[in-house]
Amino acid sequence: MSLRLSSTKILAYLSVTVGLVAGIIGFVRAGALFIAVGAFGVSISRHSSRRFERFLPLLLAVALFVLALALPRGR
Repeated sequence: MSLRLSSTKILAYLSVTVGLVAGIIGFVRAGALFIAVGAFGVSISRHSSRRFERFLPLLLAVALFVLALALPRGR
C-alpha cells in the first residue's frame, strides 16, 4: 500500500511540473489543468485525520480546474 501512495504522489508532482512548464511555454489553460490534477493527487495521497486539512486542498484543486475551463482561448 505504501508503494501505491508513493507512486500517486510521484505522478501528482510530475503533473504539477508538467503544468508549470506548459504554463511557462504559453499553454496556460493546459498548465492550469495539469496543476489542478496534480494538486488533487497530492491532497488525496496525504494521510491526514483532520477533515479541514484534507478537504481544503481538494476544494482549491477543483476551483482551479473550473477556473481553467472558464479561461478564454488565446490565439
